[in-house]
Amino acid sequence: MANLIELTTKNNIAILTMNTAENRHNPAFLAEFNLHLDHIEAEQNIKSVILTSSSDKNWSLGIDLQWMSNPSILPAAISDFMIQISDLFKRIVTFPMPIIAALNGHTYGNGSVLACACDFRFMKSDKGFFCFPEVDVMVPFVPSMFPIINKAISQTFFNRLAMSGERVGAQLLLENKVVEAVFANNDELQAGVLEFAQQFNKNRWIYAQNKTQMNKQILLTMKEEDPSFIDNISKLLWKNLQKNSIGFSIATR
Repeated sequence: MANLIELTTKNNIAILTMNTAENRHNPAFLAEFNLHLDHIEAEQNIKSVILTSSSDKNWSLGIDLQWMSNPSILPAAISDFMIQISDLFKRIVTFPMPIIAALNGHTYGNGSVLACACDFRFMKSDKGFFCFPEVDVMVPFVPSMFPIINKAISQTFFNRLAMSGERVGAQLLLENKVVEAVFANNDELQAGVLEFAQQFNKNRWIYAQNKTQMNKQILLTMKEEDPSFIDNISKLLWKNLQKNSIGFSIATR
């Protein structure tokens, strides 16, 4: 059975490749992601990380709603999972080297938040939409997700995306400075991101210090607001998932 996420290295760059058709987030995905970050931190020669996907269609479609709506999954498990998501994002925004998202397919929901948590984003233009469909699938944003998103997306543009659930392409993301650059296809994207990643050969300590200070509001919100919000919302979310028929496979093309 293939790993959910593959870790390879090239020169001093770690490449994390999400390895399923939709790269949905569930406890197994988070555990494997953290395990790979452990390995990267243990390798002192690694200076940057690329996060990409093996799928020719999707980068990540976010939370695994089928797992979350399984009758065997109780509110406590949902609460624990949401805390684990916050913990992963905390690790990313304080990770002692750049994490660069190579968006080579559809990026939706929690996948979009994951992309925003990364330090840089690049995208290809031949296929792939970026979207926050939370308003349609009835999964709320956790408080700390707002400052995570706003470090990558202006408040005005995010308001448009969050309120409408609109899908947008690479060019509009470039115009709104969400991505650093756009490439014509996946081969050019992967080569361009690899070239970009090679410029980072800095001290890990200074990266950790700078990222922690730059993302202080994210960390404060995680500490002061996320736990109580998650505790309060998990039971209501569980009821909604059990009661309503949710379109788990968001329409993509």
